[in-house]
Amino acid sequence: MARQISFFWWALTDMTCTVEEEKSLPTAPSKHRQLGHVRRWRNTPVYRPLVDLLTMEEQHLIITYRFDHATIQELCTQLEPDLMSPIRHPTGIPPQVQVLSVLHFLASGSFQTTVAMASGMSQHMFSNVLSRVLSALLKHMRSYIVFPQVEDLATVKGDFYALGHIPNIIGAIDGTHVALVPPPQE
Repeated sequence: MARQISFFWWALTDMTCTVEEEKSLPTAPSKHRQLGHVRRWRNTPVYRPLVDLLTMEEQHLIITYRFDHATIQELCTQLEPDLMSPIRHPTGIPPQVQVLSVLHFLASGSFQTTVAMASGMSQHMFSNVLSRVLSALLKHMRSYIVFPQVEDLATVKGDFYALGHIPNIIGAIDGTHVALVPPPQE
């Protein structure tokens, strides 16, 4: 039991202590010292963003993310508190990269693996990022999506009728219409 406790303490000691300081510690495992083992810590990977919002052209932003620079910057600022890691870890993905990755995924309709590789992260990490960003967007949904009030319905119906001569329309959702063509008969 004493050996397990001393190893646990040794594993939690400060990563910057030298071998001499570690030898002077009373609970350092002597068996490792006798064998000449040097304590090495794995290098923690540091995330280096592949996407930089400031260097991208406006047209490229609109094509890739469907938003302009100002809108993306506002979205990143608004979602940043929800996307920051509770522990400031060097491997954490910056909120701006999280938002850009999810916007790219939603705009392209591509696979998670493809967007994750383009963003410099694994598919598993992107899946977590996607969940986090979508949850943060849901928190702020009411400030972007507004449904007409009951007293405004007549005005909205009239405006839509003036646009397309279709009665009783109170809203529209952006979408894509795809023509379905049956296969040729043989």
